Order: sequence, then C-alpha cells, then structure tokens
Amino acid sequence: MSFLADHNWNIFASSIIVDICKRFGSDSFFVSPGYRDAPFIAALQLRNDLQLVSCWDERAAAFQALGWAKATGKPAVLICTSGTAGANYLPAVIEARTDHIPLLVITADRPFELVFASAQQVIDQRDLFGKFVKRSLDFPAPTPSLNAKAWMSYTRMLLETSVSDRPGPVHLNLPFTAPLDPIIHDQRPSETELADAEAAILRMHFDQGKATHPASWNDELLSDFLVDVGEAKRGLLLVGRVQTESDRSEIRKLRDRLGWPVFADIGSGVKFESELEIPDANLPQSRAFLDRYAPDLVIHLGKRLVSRHFEDSLARWKGTKYWVLSDEEQIQDPYHLSQRRQFRPDFRMILKDLPEYKASEDWSLAIRSLQKGLKSVPSPSFNFRDVAEAIRSSSAKSLFLGNSTAIRAFDSWCFGWMNEPAQIEANRGVSGIEGLLATTIGLSLGTKKVWTLVVGDIAMLHDLNSIISLAQSEARVIVVLVNNAGGRIFETLPVQKFPWVKDPLISTPHHFTFEGVTAMAGLPYESCRSAESFAQIYAARLKAAASCIIECAQDPEADLNYSKALAAQEISYE
Repeated sequence: MSFLADHNWNIFASSIIVDICKRFGSDSFFVSPGYRDAPFIAALQLRNDLQLVSCWDERAAAFQALGWAKATGKPAVLICTSGTAGANYLPAVIEARTDHIPLLVITADRPFELVFASAQQVIDQRDLFGKFVKRSLDFPAPTPSLNAKAWMSYTRMLLETSVSDRPGPVHLNLPFTAPLDPIIHDQRPSETELADAEAAILRMHFDQGKATHPASWNDELLSDFLVDVGEAKRGLLLVGRVQTESDRSEIRKLRDRLGWPVFADIGSGVKFESELEIPDANLPQSRAFLDRYAPDLVIHLGKRLVSRHFEDSLARWKGTKYWVLSDEEQIQDPYHLSQRRQFRPDFRMILKDLPEYKASEDWSLAIRSLQKGLKSVPSPSFNFRDVAEAIRSSSAKSLFLGNSTAIRAFDSWCFGWMNEPAQIEANRGVSGIEGLLATTIGLSLGTKKVWTLVVGDIAMLHDLNSIISLAQSEARVIVVLVNNAGGRIFETLPVQKFPWVKDPLISTPHHFTFEGVTAMAGLPYESCRSAESFAQIYAARLKAAASCIIECAQDPEADLNYSKALAAQEISYE
C-alpha cells in the first residue's frame, strides 16, 4: 500500500514528513486551522493511522502537544498556518526547551518572494523561536526539483535532535506556493519518483533517543564525592523533579543507603515515602529545625525545587559542602555558591562503592515530631490544603498540579505517608500559569488515562479556550478548580506592605465563576464550599472517570489564614 500522496508537489512533500514522523513514533499531530497549512492537513487526512487533534487556539494546541510529549517521551507534532499563528506557540516552546520536552513545531509559510512584499498574513518566520529551540530549519517550497532524499534526511535529523541527549523542541518552517488544495496537478511526482521515495523511507533507520550521552564519572570525581559523604556528620538530601522512573529507582537506593534527613519535591516522584522527610523550609518550624541540624553536606538530586527556601538556607549556612547531581544544562544555583559542585549523576558508579550509613535515632525522632506537630494544625476554613489532602488520600493515580498555590499546597502543606503513590506532573520549566488544562489534555491523550488537574482561578482564566477543547476531546480530565477570587498569595511577599502597588494590578481580584463557561462547553459541573463536600464529589467523579469541572468556592483569606495557623504552631520534640 502506498503511503505517499502524489496529488501535487505540496502534498507529496508533506506526506514525506508525515510518514517519517509516523515511523519515528510521533503519530499524534496537533493541528490548528488555516489555509496555508492545507497541503499538510490534506496529507494527514489521507491516512487513517494517525491521531489528529484539532486545536483552534495555537497557544492551547502547543500546550496539548507538550502534555502528549511529556506522557510519551516522543516528539509531538504541531502544525499551523502562516503569520502570527506560530508566535502563539512560544510559551509552550519555552517550557519544552527549559524542561527538556521533545516537540516538532511546523509552521506553514508563504513562499520567499512574498515575505517582504506586504502580502497578507505574512511575517519573517525564519528562526521564529530563536534560542528556545534546539535546531531550526527553513525548507524550500516544494517544486518539481524537490530533493526528496534531502527532505527525508533533514526531517529525520530534526526528530532525532528533539530526543537526543537533553530533549527539546525543534522547528521546521515550511513554505507552500499554490495550489494549496488537494487537486490533481499536471506537474506532480511521477510513478518512478513516488516509488523511489517510498523505497528510500523504508530503508531508513531511526535513532529514537537510544544513543544517549550518560554521565561517566572518573575515579577522581567519585573519590571526592565518597570522601565528602564519608566525612559528613549531618548530611541533608534534597530531591528535585525527576523525569524517569529509572532515575527514581536509583535515587531511592541512594536515599536509603545514606540514611539522611531528606526533602523531596512534589515533582520528584518520591515524596511522602520516607520517615526522615523534612517539611518544606518555607515553614518557620522547618527552618528552625534545619538551622539546629546545621547540615555540613547537602546533596541535591534532580531539577530545581518548587520551594526556594532551601536555596535561601544554603546561602545562609557557612562551611556547608554542596553537590548538585542533575541533568540540567544550566547552573542550578541562583546564589552562585562557590562551594557548589554540579555534575550529571552516574548512579551506577556512586552506588557501586557507597557504603550504607545508619540513620540517627535522635534526628529521626525530631523529624517525626515536626511532621506530627504540623499535621495536627486544623484548617480554619475550607482552603487549598483541604483540597490537596482529599486528593492525596483518594485513589487518583495521575495528577497535574497547576503553579502558584496549587502546587505549593501539595509541596508545603501535606505531611506524612502517601498510601497510593500517584504520577504527578507540572509545568515547572518556567513555572508559567498559562496552558495548564491544555497540557493535562495532552497528558490524557498520551497515556489514555484519567487525569486530575488541580488549578487556581487565575490560571484557569488564562486557559479558558481549553475548556471548549476538553469538551471536544477524547481526553478525560477532572478539573479541580479552586476559586478564591485571586487568593492572597502576594500577601506572603514583601509587596504586601505596598497595597498601592499590589492592588489590583498584581493581586488580580475578580468576581468570576466558571459555571457559565462550563455550561457553554457542555461539560458536567459541580460546585462545593466545604472540605467534606469536595471529598464526596471528587470521589464520585473519580469513580465516573469522565471529564468534568469541580469548582471549589473558597474565601480569599482561607489559604493565608491556614498559613498563619501553621506558622503559629509550636512543636514539641519528644
């Protein structure tokens, strides 16, 4: 069966790209409407072995693709028309570049002769995403002189670049001349050209990220590390976001081998697993404990933490040795500490020679007392922490946490063991609040599972179009939307002393509810005003396993009051 189309040169060239993407494993295409990308859309529609996702809003489309790529580890493919359409991809492209998520971004374009001629819907799209993509290529407009093998080779190169070493987005700018429609043109590929192209594709072999570049520690580096660990009297382990289960498995071994107090980020996949887990250092009791503990060696595994307070403490402590073991390509240290040593981890070498250390009973008892004392603080009123605890104690297996208070409620305000570990994702590359529902839709499409999105009202207002997308999608997302009229997160920052600056341009108060837009989309809607009501509604909706929106109406002061109650709690160390 032929897998290339020969209607005309535009569709033939597009079908080459489509087929290589499919063979690479990128079989999901997130398509935004337009006319300049019509040849590519025609090439997609001529096949029945692809997942085509229609996304009116390019910004939401890019975040859906981001979620799909997070779920699968394969490059999601985006396609849009010419002009400013591709510019709407930029927030998700930045997130993908920062967080190492593979994407193939294809922007349809006008031919070269129209780019600077005041033609309609045209901008200079060359290098549109600048430093935020790993590689950008401008293909020529398809013509009878098209070099099919070069198109195949460069398409493969882009896909392989997107998944190699530290993955990330790549960009293909694809100009089309008329005809844009799928007409049978007199000048089209011959049967010989079609057969040659098909045979060449069948001979291609793909590197789908298997040839990675793992760290390989030499004996001197390993010796330095083992000496520092062996000499440490009070070690502290920080675990940031970890993206692969194999790394989590190695980190668990290292954690258990060391026997040190640990703080695990909510995105690490290993939070709520250890009796030696210290609550977030944004709490004064945790900061007091850490200053009392006075670690002489800190090892940070994985990406940056949601919480900045451990970095603040590191900058304050004197003489503390500091190792960062991370795949991150940037310096992972905003204070630029002179004692920092940062390397990609070689867990095989580390675990081969690392002895097993015994945990201190005294410090273990102190940590359990700290956890117990904080966990006993009751909520003054229905707040974000109540939502987090109800979800944490449920049977939910797949959670996407919005930024701001949504993720901090899980990271900072939940204590103790988690009976049913869940897959937890978040957009923490640049911690933006746009596109969160769109990303969760992509995760659900990529995993074929029911996902719960926990999101605040302001973030949801940034992604309203995705409510419509959810209603039309095969994805299944339970949206837990905490509406506290903008909340009071900025009341915890120094700017709260300057209300004339803070209100309303920073605090963004509002009086919107989401029942109307949910009804417009035709999605099931629930509303609750108490922790008990939310727990019951959420359990029922989780059992139903279908998309819906649960709006939790909360007082704007609720989270602030709970934070104050936590800060006032006295800890009895027994």
